[in-house]
Amino acid sequence: MAHPAHTCLQGRAVRRFSPDVPCRTGSFFSAPDIRLCPEGNVPSVSRGEPPRHGVWQCPCTRGSPVEGQGVVGAGVGGETGAGMVGRRRWAIGVLAFGLLLVGCGERAHAAARAPGLEVAGSAAGEGEGVLAWTRPLVLGDSEAPHAVVAPDGDVLVAATYREPLDLGGGPLPFNHVSRAPHLLVARFSSEGTLRWAHGLTPEADTARAHVGGLTVDGEGNAWLGGLSAGFAQGAVKIPPGAFLARLSPQGALERVRNFGGTGALTVNALAPDGTGGVVLVGDFQGQRDFGDGVRESPQGQRSAFAVSLDASGQTRWSRTWAAGSEGLVTARAVAVDVFGGVHIAGAYAGSVCFGGPALVTVRQRTPFVLKLSSGGEHAWSRDLRGTEGTANALAVGPDRVFVGGNFSGRFYFQGKPHTSSGYQGFVTVFDTHGKERWARSFAATATALATDDAEQLTLAGSHDGGLDLGDGDVPAGLYVARLHPEDGASLWVRSFTSPSPTLARTVAVDSSGYTVAAGALARSLPEGTPYPRPRDGFLLRLRP
Repeated sequence: MAHPAHTCLQGRAVRRFSPDVPCRTGSFFSAPDIRLCPEGNVPSVSRGEPPRHGVWQCPCTRGSPVEGQGVVGAGVGGETGAGMVGRRRWAIGVLAFGLLLVGCGERAHAAARAPGLEVAGSAAGEGEGVLAWTRPLVLGDSEAPHAVVAPDGDVLVAATYREPLDLGGGPLPFNHVSRAPHLLVARFSSEGTLRWAHGLTPEADTARAHVGGLTVDGEGNAWLGGLSAGFAQGAVKIPPGAFLARLSPQGALERVRNFGGTGALTVNALAPDGTGGVVLVGDFQGQRDFGDGVRESPQGQRSAFAVSLDASGQTRWSRTWAAGSEGLVTARAVAVDVFGGVHIAGAYAGSVCFGGPALVTVRQRTPFVLKLSSGGEHAWSRDLRGTEGTANALAVGPDRVFVGGNFSGRFYFQGKPHTSSGYQGFVTVFDTHGKERWARSFAATATALATDDAEQLTLAGSHDGGLDLGDGDVPAGLYVARLHPEDGASLWVRSFTSPSPTLARTVAVDSSGYTVAAGALARSLPEGTPYPRPRDGFLLRLRP
């Protein structure tokens, strides 16, 4: 059996060699169903029969970071990574995920992986936004990973996985008998070095598991919420069902909180409150005790909830909201400002009262945003009346509230119409009192938002081609963009294209202005493969 054709990436050029010509020293190496080797190494197997189980070894140290792994710049005007044309910057390269950028020390499975993801985006205005490093997460699950930036610049990741996994620190625990997802929590340095990774195996065989939210407090503790399949770390257990857990900066489970009751409960987002505690939001049906009394969703409807908890995990207050007959309310995002104000975004159907005037829609789903005081009292609530869609993301600054989501139909903002005949993204901006500032709509989704110290807005999502956030026309895929806080003008845009569907789950900006995005790529599978279909995750770190 001949070795499959592979690509050597040398310097700035992309050169394709025949199957019988190995990559030379100083090259990257990529091919179907293999991994990448860092610059200065060559693959130990370059021709002939593939090794057993489709595993190709790289002669690099386990766990060693690979700066800009799988990335080759082909800059405009001979510059590497980025070129300058007037005030417009371009970055063109190859983010060769192979089978989703399988790093050295990690097993490459024989199953089909997501195809390559190419960097081919235009940028408007200032900002390079080029890749600093990437990391693969070969998960095999339908969920995309979550990532946040710690106060010291480290990157924390949480995800579920269904296949044996090694991030470079050794194989994580895996139950080959169970069909339930496993839980991954990992921490990388700002340079991409793996500090630690913990895998928690499920006790139940077929239970569901889901990471709904991940955040980090000022002390570096990680807070994780979601749905457990019965996980355990030593003597500390996460019982099956919805949960909230606090982990130490080293990843040790310190506290676990459950919410007893009947019916379904889904955790959708977490946010730190600035005092060591967190605010948790999501949806529920039936009856739930959030720690301050039993709450009930009427007539089996889907209702939204918000719970404020202190540093010990004890409930400060909770709020629930239900719609009228045959309606629903879903809380999808939460953010807390520097004054303790709690902002929640999502969607509703029917009629709902958050504490102010009732909001009414005839659409199946209409986006909303509301603000509560630090004590949980209603401050204001707004919707995008006339549209159908959902607000998926929130970010707050000292005097601005940024809301991102998807919509179809038409809405007016500051008297200006925003129309979509299909399903497009939007960003709306309010001041701290709920007054409209500006809005943008565009031919892409908006699934993740973040702000930085300059209050610039960074957003991420996916698009079907012809991304109109920048001046360039790029193929379909993933994008990350930075917008001016005053009017939403694009500062830079980066697009990552792949033949396989992409999803941006989270985006964060550290104190140095670096952007960290986490998401997933769908695997290439035969038609008729049942849902949920597996995906593999990735981390991207972009320079300012």
